[in-house]
Amino acid sequence: MLNQIIEKIALYQWFREKEPPLKDSSKARYAVAALVDLACQSPQQPTTLAVIAKRQDISVSYLEQLFARLRANGLIKSVRGPGGGYVLARPSHDITIADIYTAVFDGAGVLAAASAEGASVQRQMELLWDAMEREVARFLKSVTVQDVLSGKLAAGRAPAE
Repeated sequence: MLNQIIEKIALYQWFREKEPPLKDSSKARYAVAALVDLACQSPQQPTTLAVIAKRQDISVSYLEQLFARLRANGLIKSVRGPGGGYVLARPSHDITIADIYTAVFDGAGVLAAASAEGASVQRQMELLWDAMEREVARFLKSVTVQDVLSGKLAAGRAPAE
């Protein structure tokens, strides 16, 4: 489901002939996968990047880059020392997929709002794509890591709003 949303966003952006808001959709997918992986673990037992990298088939160096952004945005926290690693900074039901996108893309693109002025056909098309982006953003804001973890989306149930 998430992959379909990402593909639709890329398609919308292609029609708009603008820079895609999700410049590297794999970045978002890996970040979501890593946080869902962390959500599966006990918050009292930090998980190392090496373990996540192995389970999710992501390079450790790429995860380091993603985790720096996720940590800077308050989604995860690091635990130092023996037995250290990473844990979620908030409960999984309080972290939305939009939070993750905002963290890895510095708040740009898909979550941006659009104005509603202008009457040309080109402008109307821009407004159409902006409205679609807002709907995607609204959906991503409604989906939490816990929703993904619990299978609500796979079961066809919409997340609680």
